[in-house]
Amino acid sequence: MESHVASLPARRDPEPAASTPAVAFRVLGPLTLTTDADALVLPPSKVTCLLAALLLHPDEVVSVATLQQAIWGDDPPVSARAALQTCALRLRQLFQRHGLTSNVVRTVPGGYQITAGPQTVDLMRFRELAGRTHAEADPETELATLEEALALWSEPMLANVPSEALHRDVVPRVSEERVRVIERLCDLKIGLGRDRSVLVDLWTATRVYPANERFAARLVEVLYRTGRQADALTELRRVKEHLDNELGVGPGAGLRQLELTILRGETPTPAVAAPRPAPPASVRPPTTDAGFVGRAALCRAVADRLRGGTRIVVLSGLPGVGKTALAQHVAGLVAEDFPGGVWPVEPDAADPATQATSADGRRLLLADDVADASLARGLPTLLGPDDVLLVTSRPSLSALVARLGGWLHRVEPLNRQEALDLLGVALGADRVRAESPAAAELAALCEHLPLALRIAATRVLLRARMTLDEAVAWLGVDPVGRLSLPGDPEMSLAGRLDEALVRVGDVLADAFLRLSAAAPGTITVPDAAGLLGVDRARARELLDDLVDQSLMEEAADQYRIRGLLRRHAHGVAGRRPNPDGMKKGTLG
Repeated sequence: MESHVASLPARRDPEPAASTPAVAFRVLGPLTLTTDADALVLPPSKVTCLLAALLLHPDEVVSVATLQQAIWGDDPPVSARAALQTCALRLRQLFQRHGLTSNVVRTVPGGYQITAGPQTVDLMRFRELAGRTHAEADPETELATLEEALALWSEPMLANVPSEALHRDVVPRVSEERVRVIERLCDLKIGLGRDRSVLVDLWTATRVYPANERFAARLVEVLYRTGRQADALTELRRVKEHLDNELGVGPGAGLRQLELTILRGETPTPAVAAPRPAPPASVRPPTTDAGFVGRAALCRAVADRLRGGTRIVVLSGLPGVGKTALAQHVAGLVAEDFPGGVWPVEPDAADPATQATSADGRRLLLADDVADASLARGLPTLLGPDDVLLVTSRPSLSALVARLGGWLHRVEPLNRQEALDLLGVALGADRVRAESPAAAELAALCEHLPLALRIAATRVLLRARMTLDEAVAWLGVDPVGRLSLPGDPEMSLAGRLDEALVRVGDVLADAFLRLSAAAPGTITVPDAAGLLGVDRARARELLDDLVDQSLMEEAADQYRIRGLLRRHAHGVAGRRPNPDGMKKGTLG
């Protein structure tokens, strides 16, 4: 595709204004690293795929599984995790050679993240400009802003990135953002009476996007209105042939009606203008998950809190208990009550200045997997006057709720029937009923944790001849180790628990490992003081911190550790050079 179709309207090479630093990375064309000295179009490589995957999710945590898919597709090497680390190292070395600091790419729990902003990544700048027009009243100003946004594009997008997954799954979605901006720009020009200018844009757009009937209809309409009836009918024949030959479909009702209007010599009905491009942070209201099971009373309670205007609702709980699924399910239930939309927010990346209000009404802000209280402190600044914040977190974030008001709930594992229902969704309800005793044992081995249940069911499905009795015996040998699916760290119970221990820090992790070494059962404060080698006040403090981090449970001064957590702790302690952890007294 020729490069002159890159920016609609006319092609021009954008130069940043004097007050705006040069774009460091370009993804709206061949992947390019730009410095003050030159612009480097990166050669096709795995490192290039890694950088592209990070830049297409700028300033977000991109999971290890997503990055592996982007680099190796459906056939990752056996040592994919180590190979990914090597790619990340080489990417940092590339940055260093070109004067960028090595910590632009950060290793974070669950994946990697690239530090980025609108002044350093053209995709973010494009979205910022498109979002800015949402509330713009002056059509001339809106038009100029959209032209500036479209000037950032060149063709073909990411031509030097050899990633089938990115070109299949991500690039089309980003290209659709461009299409919406072009549609709006053309409508603005038509409304301003700039027929000659918009004809150039529409000719180009219909060749770049030949199946887009909206562009075709606009072009035919303008040609007909400016006295070029023959050209309008020729264009209609062209799009009809393309739709028939390439897609096997006929034109839509709009094009058919327009053809009749031209043949009859009537005045065309003005088409409805394309809506302004929505701010990029907003999302369509989520739909409820058909596979979501149980928690009906809790769902109603959370939904009632959100509808009733409780400003902050926090759902906390241990890894794998289903906090994210619960939050997303409830968000789908209440979406109609939030005309401003359901907005995902990143506690360490959101800009309060751009997200404080919504012209469309109150919003539900959804912050998933907030790692700690320090990250949570900035979330309330994102709330508009009527907005509501729904947070999921392993820590309880009790200080946030106590300081600002709100409601928090510790999410517990499913009950027995709910766990069986979830297995029934995955394995088939008839099979679970037919093998109900074994199904109940399997659910008990998973401690009714939704993540563990889904993994166990998938492992059973992968072994078509395995009965549920055999599955129970097989899983019972190593429940934690075998509750894992290859190729996706998010679908590994051990991986989730490892991450939880990393997040809490060395002191709490060592306290947890020492307490896990005690005999199963409840642990009292005096017990903990003896096991940890600290006084009772410090022991209570450590126990309460572990409860807050969802690694222990507490009732009436008696604390306990769930069996799967205890098993995992034994495995971690066995891998340590010093099984006793830190020296006595360090916890004090």
